[in-house]
Amino acid sequence: MADWLYIVVSVAIAAFVGGVTNHFAIKMLFHPRSPVMIGKWRVPFTPGLIPKRREDIAESLGNVVSDYLVTAEGLQDMVMRPEFRLQAEEKMGQLLNRWVSSSLTVKEAALRIWSEEEWEAVKGRSASALTAILQYGFRHAWHKYGWEQKPLKSLVPGWSEDNRQVWSEAAADVILDAVAEELLSSQGQRLLAKMAAGLADNAGGFLGTMAAIFLDEEKLVQKLTPTLVRALQGEEARAKVASAIRARMEIYGEKPVGEVLRSLAGSEPEAWIGEKLDELPLEAWMAKAEGVKLASLLEPWYGQAAAAVPSLANRMLRLIARVIPPAMKAVRLPQLVKEQVQKFPVERLEEVILSVSGKEFRAITWLGVLLGGMIGLIQSLLLLWVGR
Repeated sequence: MADWLYIVVSVAIAAFVGGVTNHFAIKMLFHPRSPVMIGKWRVPFTPGLIPKRREDIAESLGNVVSDYLVTAEGLQDMVMRPEFRLQAEEKMGQLLNRWVSSSLTVKEAALRIWSEEEWEAVKGRSASALTAILQYGFRHAWHKYGWEQKPLKSLVPGWSEDNRQVWSEAAADVILDAVAEELLSSQGQRLLAKMAAGLADNAGGFLGTMAAIFLDEEKLVQKLTPTLVRALQGEEARAKVASAIRARMEIYGEKPVGEVLRSLAGSEPEAWIGEKLDELPLEAWMAKAEGVKLASLLEPWYGQAAAAVPSLANRMLRLIARVIPPAMKAVRLPQLVKEQVQKFPVERLEEVILSVSGKEFRAITWLGVLLGGMIGLIQSLLLLWVGR
């Protein structure tokens, strides 16, 4: 055989062997997917490396993901980045604008998130939670700030001489107007007639007998009513009633809150207020609020809400950052990744790896061809030199 032909054949055979060897080495990563048995004897290198070491690979991958790829510190750093915060502010602003321009009612918006049954359950839980919050907040403040022993005036906003004067005059107007309205009503007229008849009966003697004979209660009431109403609406009556109310306010203003409430309620203040909080018709209020449009609720507060978006987004992201470490511990990321990898079909895993590293695997195959060819060339040249 000619020397050049011998060299070509040696190079071709060696290149073929190198390429085939690397090709099968890559294939043996995934194939065969189950052991090949000859009787009781298992053929070596079966199953392939990845199917055989699947559990170890899953565990290592879980550790790598949790230790290097998806870490609590990395997620916290990502959440607190300025560009991430700007995106959060933009999304919250867009959501606020969409709500303000929405024609949906509260219930219609809620039903886009929950079903009818779920929304009813949410309302019930919200009412119970709000009642519990109110109860806790009141009891906490009652004991922490010693409201029971504080004078009433210290807890009433704007308690001053001028305000007490305004409040007492307003209360006097309301009381006297209510009394005048009651006197002008049919029930009030009957009450005045009964009082007139009672005066005649109580007079006794000759005067009482004459009054009973000649007194017409109906005409007397008709004449007395305008006089009484004018007297009630007069400045003197209003000033006296306002003065009496102001004097009582000054007395009660110096008394402890607990004593005032105890005298009004006839029971312990803390228990009484707790009962009143329990009686609040929160569910009924929520039912009324269902028909209110979102836009009408948000529009009056749009300016303040829009200005608060950056601060709210920053607080929300800080809260998320604080929650990330315990959340990742609760999720148990390494175990989760391990379980998901174990569930992943080997066929699909092979497709994913080949789709990502197919070019590299082909390069390895051709590298085997190149190295095999170089080895064949060196071997053939070496044999020809030794033969000579």
